[in-house]
Amino acid sequence: MKILIVEDDVEFVGEIQSRVTAICREPSYTIAGSFQEASSAIESDFFDLIFLDLKIPTVPGGMDSDPQHGRNLLDIAIANAPGTPVFMLTGSSAEQFLSDMMALSHQVDIWGQGKVLPLIGFQPKHRLDMLDDKIKPYIDAFDSVCEVELDLSCEISIPTNRLIRIFTASVGGVFCKVARINSGLSVASVYKLEVNDGSGSRIHNSIAKIGPPSEIQDEVERHDRFISRLEPNATPRKVAVLAHGAKKTSGVFYSLASASELNGFSFIENDSLALIERLKDCVHPWTVSATQRRTTVKDIRRIFIDDDAFKAVSHLIANDWTEKFETNPIYVMWGCVHGDLHGLNILVSPGSVPVLIDYGDVGEGPLSTDAITFELSVFFHPEGPYKNIEWPSESTALSWGQPEFIDDQCPAPEFFSECRKWAETVSVGKRERAAVAYGYLVRQLKYENCNISRVNALLSGVKKLFDTA
Repeated sequence: MKILIVEDDVEFVGEIQSRVTAICREPSYTIAGSFQEASSAIESDFFDLIFLDLKIPTVPGGMDSDPQHGRNLLDIAIANAPGTPVFMLTGSSAEQFLSDMMALSHQVDIWGQGKVLPLIGFQPKHRLDMLDDKIKPYIDAFDSVCEVELDLSCEISIPTNRLIRIFTASVGGVFCKVARINSGLSVASVYKLEVNDGSGSRIHNSIAKIGPPSEIQDEVERHDRFISRLEPNATPRKVAVLAHGAKKTSGVFYSLASASELNGFSFIENDSLALIERLKDCVHPWTVSATQRRTTVKDIRRIFIDDDAFKAVSHLIANDWTEKFETNPIYVMWGCVHGDLHGLNILVSPGSVPVLIDYGDVGEGPLSTDAITFELSVFFHPEGPYKNIEWPSESTALSWGQPEFIDDQCPAPEFFSECRKWAETVSVGKRERAAVAYGYLVRQLKYENCNISRVNALLSGVKKLFDTA
């Protein structure tokens, strides 16, 4: 257990350490005797529990000890480690802040043990003999989480490690096999979890998305608003949202019916027709509720990349038609879309049933977005199967979105043909498909190691498709 003790009295520090060590399995201590040291530690390091004496000096050895400094540190802890429990060590000088600080505390199940604990605890310094009973529930809960064993196939951060252990313990698991399944470009990461109980039985096949609280909260809200409209077998069931015990990291956890090593990229050259038909069935409730609307190419592009980011990469576009192109009015079928339907966001069960994951971009947009994103992701996703091949040539790319795009060198004729037909089926026409592909392609320019020449070649095909409408 990583513990920060903010206290400038050496003897008092020793007393806290002695009491914690007596009941904690493997404590690791960091000592900060001033506001300066403590604020730096809270911002840069990870802690499972913080002891905070309110009356501390601003700098090491300073003579300006004041409870206001500790009160300010509490605000820093809440801002930088909102999921970390803090124990306030209070004296008579802190009475002016007590009601204010107590109002900030709330009861949460910090480590998934089914027991709620105050996120901010209070201990009078003159009654330190009562500290043991107050902190024991925290330490016992944390030690129980640490009993979970992880089998990692990838490196994970300490906060991610904590959240996966907390989830595993909360569902009654003792062993969890962890694999990263999405190496995309989001700040958050997606993992596949296989959870076993004490008898060795599999009790959960799960998907976890872990990242900044704002991104996880956004995903949860999109799931509740849009994903709930789909049939249950099209998406995993949300089972937990964890926002404590991992500093400034949160996670949302979903339950899968069964585990699988297959994803959308697995079917590019094998049975892509059946997969795409099943994908169309998955999103059918979104498709049938879509309506036609008038918009502009620029507004479609803004869904993929905002004006500031676009301006920063526009010099990489090897033509001079984009400014006028973006002013074109178009009609689109407007409805709910996944928004980031690359191959790794499509898990395929052993029964060949596709399941959609990762809902950070789910929302309303042109209905052809998912079909076009799936098609082009084979070229531009970091794990896209055609990321490094030479096809299509510049002349072939000029026919993107049309049957002629599939030439003798095409590595997966059925896949590209079915993606095009899917996009045609759900769009108003060529102009919608061209605008969506334009938005997707120019967004790729903001990513490191983007194949700029391929983007420009396909953009020429996009413009040609638009002009034929």
